[in-house]
Amino acid sequence: MLGISVKEALDLPQMEGAVLLGGDQGLNHIIHSVNIMEVPDIENYIKPAELLLTTTYPIKDDRNALENLIPQLYKHGLAALAIKPERYIREIPEIMITQANHYGLPLIKLPNTASFNEIINPILTEILNRQAAILSKNEQISKALTEIMLHGGGLAEISRTLAGLLGLPVSIHDPSFRKIASWLSPRDFGSDKNRALSEFVNDNKLLAETFNGNKDQMIFNHTHGFCAICRPVTVAGEIYAYLFIWDPESPFPERQLVGIEQAITAIALEISKSRAIFDVEARFKSSFIDYLMDGEITSREDAIVLAERFGWVIADGFTVILFECDDLKSLYNLDPVITRKKRINMVETINSTVTSLSPGSAVVERGSRLMVLHRSRQCKDIKESRHNSEMLAHYCCQELARRLETRVVAGISRFIPDPMEIVKGITQAQQALEIGRCAFEQGQVFHFDDLGVYRILFTSDTAEMRRFYDDVLGRLVVYDQENDAGLIVTLEALFTNEMNLQKTAKALFIHYNTIRYRVNRIQQITGLDLKSPDDCLNLQLALKILHMK
Repeated sequence: MLGISVKEALDLPQMEGAVLLGGDQGLNHIIHSVNIMEVPDIENYIKPAELLLTTTYPIKDDRNALENLIPQLYKHGLAALAIKPERYIREIPEIMITQANHYGLPLIKLPNTASFNEIINPILTEILNRQAAILSKNEQISKALTEIMLHGGGLAEISRTLAGLLGLPVSIHDPSFRKIASWLSPRDFGSDKNRALSEFVNDNKLLAETFNGNKDQMIFNHTHGFCAICRPVTVAGEIYAYLFIWDPESPFPERQLVGIEQAITAIALEISKSRAIFDVEARFKSSFIDYLMDGEITSREDAIVLAERFGWVIADGFTVILFECDDLKSLYNLDPVITRKKRINMVETINSTVTSLSPGSAVVERGSRLMVLHRSRQCKDIKESRHNSEMLAHYCCQELARRLETRVVAGISRFIPDPMEIVKGITQAQQALEIGRCAFEQGQVFHFDDLGVYRILFTSDTAEMRRFYDDVLGRLVVYDQENDAGLIVTLEALFTNEMNLQKTAKALFIHYNTIRYRVNRIQQITGLDLKSPDDCLNLQLALKILHMK
């Protein structure tokens, strides 16, 4: 319910001659109605946010009742007390003024000529007029937002409309406070402050820090003097977005909150619609890839035409890039809400990056991974195509790592000239991702051609490869684990340093004689000769298998 403040009531012509004796801290109290004190036990008949008018007649002879009046009224949430003295009490007691200041309850002395009816009517009329204006504005906002929803307007249109109706800057942010849409121009604050507001709205980290420090949903940027109200857009307990109304008066006038609830509903509906469309499109795109992989699309021409419906250009060939987030895979089996947020964030990040750097490339979800069919655009040769794909993968990984705050890795296939050979590209990218993650722990982007001998090992008979590993390296691994002897590390360092004992000792920061001792132990345990090229090759292959494990 809307009302007027005590200060606004004092400014009315009918309150001419009224004097505020105390409780000026409560001048912003809102008056919702007016009451007259006709009985001594008035506390049983008053409501919060009322302006109480009295001559004190019911308690004129009870000094104790006079002294307890303001504490009692304060407990019941009264907005203000206005007393017309002189007829029944000569002066308002000093203790009442002291109490008014203590409780922050405005105490007003009315002139002897004041008429209660002349005070009540304009205050109630003003309250009713404001409520009527609110109802009218409610209808206006509701109609405008309904029009937006019916005609397919998005979040940008909602923010523009709400900003225009409120006359205040508006911005909409995702759960991480990144800006989705905004309209900041309804009010001109001057070039410096306009620029500062724009920077603040686009700084999601500063917004998050400021908002999290103010649990009452009012945030302040003291540096630039900004004040804002922030409302979460929540559906079934999940925060879809945040709505910010910028630079309102402080405290935010109640009448300015009109339309915000309707806007929150409209935002929730729009985001829900976008998510539904996102899910449907994701399923169609994934199904297209599945059909292509399973051979249900038998014509190259059909594949090209169907891909074009999604805005993909695959006629000239492509490179397959697979992205995987370290914590997303585990989240799929734990928290569906958090998983969905990260999944949407991941897709949106890759989509925006790929669209800006390589339009026509495809972005498709593959389980907990994300796949890009990187379009080849007039590359001179395969090397240039590979370089472009690696650059795109690196940039996407950096953006994902920044937004998701976790490690993201990518596997890249060779160039695939024919879309009908997509299975080969996906297999290569998958091998590059899985082997690269195990064999090259410090890497981020792995190309299939860089796997070296791992490409052969990955396609070998698993059981036979395991037997080979056990025969060549098994005993050494077991001995190393049981004795913490550092022999595996030493063996790898030897191969890295071309079997040079001095260089290896220096690389491992150990004495030369220690290296000699370890070499002898390695040869004794494995039964192999480190001077034999064949034995060294077997050991190197076994080490590769160890990394694959």
